Amino acid sequence: MSPILIRVENESAFSGPVAVGTPTSEQVAMVRIAAHREIPVGTSGVWECTPGRFRRALAEAEYSYFISGHGSFRVDGGEKVEFRAGDSIYFAANTQGEWDILETVRKAYVIFA
Repeated sequence: MSPILIRVENESAFSGPVAVGTPTSEQVAMVRIAAHREIPVGTSGVWECTPGRFRRALAEAEYSYFISGHGSFRVDGGEKVEFRAGDSIYFAANTQGEWDILETVRKAYVIFA
């Protein structure tokens, strides 16, 4: 199998911004996606989100590498994990909790089907 290149050429590669599905703060975070691709294990791409708090919407397992920004994620009934540019997080399937984006975040992701 040949390698699958995932490239964001410029800002025009991103979708238009849309509000997060389940906001939990007055400031509603906006997200946009670029280079979303089907890959053998699921999907991958680049996700960007403006400041705000909201519930994690995915049920699938996910690996994320944070390119820029910072914030935190609090697992329901658990600890808060703070992250910043250069960090990676793995979410097991069915991880539920709340994002708190403090500075616009851009991350590369793999969602495992």
